[in-house]
Amino acid sequence: MRHGLLPFGIAIVLLGLGACGTGEGRSAAAVVAAIETNPVSLDPRVATDALSLHITGLLFNALVRADDHLRVVPDLARRWEQADDRTVIFHLRQGVQFHHGRELTADDVRFTFESLETIAPAHTPLLQEVKEIRVLDRYRVAFHLKRPFAPLLYHLTVGIVPADLASQAGFGQAPVGTGPFRFTRWGQNEQVELEAFPEYFGGSPRITKLRLRIIPDATIRFLELKQGNIDLLLGSLPPEIVSLVDSLPGVQTATGPSSNYTYLGFNLRDPILADVKVRRAIAHALDRKGLIAHLLRGQATAATGLLFPQHWAYEPQVVTFPFDPERARRLLDEAGHPVRKGGVRFALTFKATTGELSRAIAEAIQFQLAQVGIRIEIRSYEWGTFYADIKSGNFQLYVLTWVGITDPDYYQYVFHSDSLPPLGANRGYYQNSEVDRLLLRGRRTSDTGGRKATYSRIQQILAEDLPYISLWHELRWVAYKARIRGFSLMPGGDFTPLKDVWLDDH
Repeated sequence: MRHGLLPFGIAIVLLGLGACGTGEGRSAAAVVAAIETNPVSLDPRVATDALSLHITGLLFNALVRADDHLRVVPDLARRWEQADDRTVIFHLRQGVQFHHGRELTADDVRFTFESLETIAPAHTPLLQEVKEIRVLDRYRVAFHLKRPFAPLLYHLTVGIVPADLASQAGFGQAPVGTGPFRFTRWGQNEQVELEAFPEYFGGSPRITKLRLRIIPDATIRFLELKQGNIDLLLGSLPPEIVSLVDSLPGVQTATGPSSNYTYLGFNLRDPILADVKVRRAIAHALDRKGLIAHLLRGQATAATGLLFPQHWAYEPQVVTFPFDPERARRLLDEAGHPVRKGGVRFALTFKATTGELSRAIAEAIQFQLAQVGIRIEIRSYEWGTFYADIKSGNFQLYVLTWVGITDPDYYQYVFHSDSLPPLGANRGYYQNSEVDRLLLRGRRTSDTGGRKATYSRIQQILAEDLPYISLWHELRWVAYKARIRGFSLMPGGDFTPLKDVWLDDH
């Protein structure tokens, strides 16, 4: 599970797929695709950026995986049983082969998770809850917990690595897994090459090869699509170009829901922003529908909270703050911020990245808040500096996107008072004792109904307190050549549907 933040300008274009030119000798059953940057690592234990995670999803399987409603379903584990409130036993599929020919066993599962302690600090929340991982026999492994931990299964979606190879240097550059595709080559700043794994337990893919070319420039990706060289393009173009794709001959497009969540964040230690009336006034001053229509070309839906509507724990009955500038002005008056010289009540700084869309969002918010007397100073930084400031709490306002949201236990990481930096992502320093109590209950409650009720109440409280202003869930968008068949969109942007596609050249 990834606890990751990306600037919106990066998040919406991170998942690009396309194809290389016709001069590469493509076979009839090969798909050549395009990605924007190098993946960081193809070791599923240490991969945290979205692109690396999506590629490792083709190379590896986990004990369990999340379906399109983010419910846990079997993967390498054909089933599991809750022996007691602190013990879960997994029964593995038999005959699952690694790409180098050895059968996967319970020892590989234990090795994978025990190795996280030394190489993967992102998995600390899981490691803090596990007391022991015990191999019962070749195909059974037991997780013994220190205390009940309801989101355990979501933390077990890490790809299982082979114990005999994964300790070797360079495993992340030449990975070996059990997935539908096996790794063949990675040329830095060039391409990642995969081929179908005939012995895959779920059935060999119907395409023989998948090449992921690294093409950073969005204009070049669009031109490749226009020229007919790209088979498949996933959300890799700026919103203003998306509308042009619909007019391309021989290209089809489709959209679907996404779990990515974009929000406006506050620093609640700031004396102005600590007042909930001010935060509510800002919420009323923002025309989210207008932002979605004009900046995103309609490629998003308005959000009411961290979870998207298709999530099993989503709570629709929460307070919202519709666009109402007059109501915003009254709230600011009530909060003791009258209009002063020049029509300004007070000034705030808004931190953004240097990305074009990030800057456009900042300027649109600047304009809308000016209409109610709030002056915004935009400060743009390259990504590393910007993110360091956000992580350290050095901001007043910012916009970011959460990606990879699965279990509602994410709320613990983002809003619990124990998750203040550097221990968690409560970077706005939100504190609410009732939310803390409910988060602990949600983590320790095993039945789904009880957890849903608990997280419904959490969502209602957060909607009233407004530590974030929810902006939107971007839509997943795909463009593909007419010969592509069988592709489906996943809310998290997974590449795994590529194992089910086939090519029809007739």
